[in-house]
Amino acid sequence: MQVRNWSLTGNNMRTMLLLLLFCTPLSALEWQQVKIKQGIEVYQQKLPDGLLKLKAYTETSGCLAAFEALLLDTDNADKWLSNVDSVEVLKSPSQNEHIVYTQFNAPWPIKNRDMVTYSRIFRTSNTQMQIGIQAANNEYAKREGFIRIEHVAASWVINQRGADTISVEYQAIADPAGKIPHWLGNSVAKSNVFSTFKKMKARLKRYPCSTV
Repeated sequence: MQVRNWSLTGNNMRTMLLLLLFCTPLSALEWQQVKIKQGIEVYQQKLPDGLLKLKAYTETSGCLAAFEALLLDTDNADKWLSNVDSVEVLKSPSQNEHIVYTQFNAPWPIKNRDMVTYSRIFRTSNTQMQIGIQAANNEYAKREGFIRIEHVAASWVINQRGADTISVEYQAIADPAGKIPHWLGNSVAKSNVFSTFKKMKARLKRYPCSTV
């Protein structure tokens, strides 16, 4: 397996996050509420190409270090990331940068997907952490039996709201590729993000701030 040695600078990553979070086409609609339940808010923006930009938000018990530990515990990623079968760190160019291979066990009739991403974790202050994620398809060859998700960009923004409370915001755009109708792919995506946040809140309790 060949993995290139490369690193995205902090300034470039911040630029990527700003583009993802704030730069949308002039014709883009405002955020539309999809669901608010169990303290989890899910919103969508319908893009001109038929795909959705999704946003989820919640407040929960925890701290920045605990959330980072949750993200880095890839052996147990399938316990909270919806429809994820496995997550493997292929390479870590630095302590805060990771090239990751993810396999998805998609529900019928959708074929299983996989993706390769580059992520960077950085603290913007003592009370905020951001994670930027983008596709890194050239870092790992396509595998038989999986359709590669080649276009993806996502971000996490975690803020410490109190001694033991954090807010978590997630935004993502992804093209599932293949022949999935947009209505079906969008429906699955909205269901997955709510399920992920629900399981994330429960799983986060396993990473107490006093031990991370």
